[in-house]
Amino acid sequence: MINQLFWDFDGTLFDTYPKMVEAFMQALRDLGVDDVEIDQNQIYVTMRQHDVGTAIRKFSAFYGIDEKKLRKLNKTYQTKMIETALPFPGAKEVLDLATSMDGRNFLLTHRDDQAKTMLKKFDLLDYFSDFVTSDQNFPRKPQPDSINWLIKTNNVDRKKAIMIGDRKLDVAAGHNANIASCLFDPDGTIVDSGNPEIRVTEINELVPWLTNK
Repeated sequence: MINQLFWDFDGTLFDTYPKMVEAFMQALRDLGVDDVEIDQNQIYVTMRQHDVGTAIRKFSAFYGIDEKKLRKLNKTYQTKMIETALPFPGAKEVLDLATSMDGRNFLLTHRDDQAKTMLKKFDLLDYFSDFVTSDQNFPRKPQPDSINWLIKTNNVDRKKAIMIGDRKLDVAAGHNANIASCLFDPDGTIVDSGNPEIRVTEINELVPWLTNK
């Protein structure tokens, strides 16, 4: 039985990418990039297939703008804009399933405690037994340090655990920690999946899979 669920936040529990792309575009505008030069889809694809840091490096070089300024502006806008993001449909159902199966949910995010605030806003915080946020300064995924720490701290059986995320690096982080992985890819953006144990386009597709494990 797999009932120990390790969750990514952005793009997995919460549909934050539209807000993240919006924030990134506003930061570019502030630095003098014209709207007609901004490729919204390319920003999104870069964030999903890689990460925000890659997007910052790529587009600061492409537009010839200061990387540090873009990073700072993006963070400022993103922190404000993602406050209106909503949980993905089906997320609560899977969180509830884990606890109903005598399991637990754990959060791994590169965000700070804002992630907890948003979970609380939608009555999801109490589903989680433990958290890793940016405040703890673990190496970023796909390094498995944060997962391994949660596993050790909470006496998790790796055979009962799965990492759930929307990017290849989430899949790799799970595998690097010797646990199963699920790729949540709602729009088919991820070409190189990293060979997850299960790939879904809707989070609640995990319900029958977990129930039968």
